Amino acid sequence: MDIQQQQRVASLAYYLFDRPLHPELFDIHHSVHLRRAGFEARLWVTGCTHVISFRNGDSWATEVLADRHAELPARGRLAELPFRGEKEHRCALPGGMRYLTSFHMESMSEKVYLATHHDLARQGAQRGLFVPFPMWMARPPLTPFSFLDYEAKAKSLHVFAYHAFPEELALVRIQSLFEIA
Repeated sequence: MDIQQQQRVASLAYYLFDRPLHPELFDIHHSVHLRRAGFEARLWVTGCTHVISFRNGDSWATEVLADRHAELPARGRLAELPFRGEKEHRCALPGGMRYLTSFHMESMSEKVYLATHHDLARQGAQRGLFVPFPMWMARPPLTPFSFLDYEAKAKSLHVFAYHAFPEELALVRIQSLFEIA
């Protein structure tokens, strides 16, 4: 079955783990590996979803946006939330790490969606990690995409994630902050 048929906004769930997850659990389309003096991070685009792993010493925080039926491990799972409405989640982790996220899904009119889709695609061409999926295009000329715009500082990683679902005229927005106290 085509992965885009499986990835619908209504089937998404948010997960947080206190450990890294093995890459074989995901279909990674593109990735970035960041190293700073205080931390290491991996950002994976896994379709119109993502995985962000942040490590400080022996402490981990791994954020996952995936299908709610994805086979993810129970060990180390700190949170699992359905992706409906607007939500915030905060967590203090060992090693002095703090994590904060807010996320929501926006359904838009076709006109607003076209403008938003165009603006985000233009921004993605200039920075961050932008991955279009033309093979899943069901609503020409709009292409489903994932865009992870990130800023890495000495003791923090701030990620703005956007996942475009043109067929549903929907955009998933997630803002996450991984921080070393």
